[in-house]
Amino acid sequence: MSARELRIEEVSPAWRVLVLGPHPDDFDAIAVTLRRLARNGNPVRAAVVRGGSGVLDSYAPGLTWERKAELREREQRASLRFFGLPEEDVTFLSLDNDCEEGQLCDTPRNRAELAGVLAERAPDLLFLPHGNDTNSAHRALFAMVREWAEGQARALALLLIRDPKTVAMRTDLYTPFDEAQAAWKAELLRHHDTQHQRNWLTRGHGFDDRILAGNRQIARDLSLAAPYAEAFEVARYGASVLR
Repeated sequence: MSARELRIEEVSPAWRVLVLGPHPDDFDAIAVTLRRLARNGNPVRAAVVRGGSGVLDSYAPGLTWERKAELREREQRASLRFFGLPEEDVTFLSLDNDCEEGQLCDTPRNRAELAGVLAERAPDLLFLPHGNDTNSAHRALFAMVREWAEGQARALALLLIRDPKTVAMRTDLYTPFDEAQAAWKAELLRHHDTQHQRNWLTRGHGFDDRILAGNRQIARDLSLAAPYAEAFEVARYGASVLR
């Protein structure tokens, strides 16, 4: 399948959308695509794993791991309010986060918890990080969801996200966007102040710049007229809702 634009007119408003985030802020990385789906009338929900990874001790000295997790949850809730996602459509998951400095683990308990969430939400389009990624939580979530998806008989499409830590992936679908949409997305991303400040300290630029630089690179790689794009690899199960 060659890369093509994800055109909203090809998406039924009845299709249920679920975003699985192994960290607070994963939702925001594909916010332009998600806003288009929400405006199309698609029910959009988010399930975000609670965790305090990525909060530097210098950001707020003396915080326990739980306090860091609470801080990141507040940031995610604030960004989702800005996005316009109702509180009742957001679930924070308390999963095992004791692998590689507080990252999500692939454990039987986590697999069971995720299976319960997925069965309840019954998504048609499921967004999550790609498994070919340097971040262990991204890899763990992908592995657990893939096992669940392989056991489903109904139609389902996984849209695997390209983000700055993705090693390599096939681009099947993309969402192009312009400078005005990029400015909106940057403001959304800056709600994650712990990550914004960490990026300034460790990389010399903000969290918004990091994500949007990746979106610019996607647009260049695809030779698009638009200056930015979000990109996805699609994994189909059953009689997939996406062709």
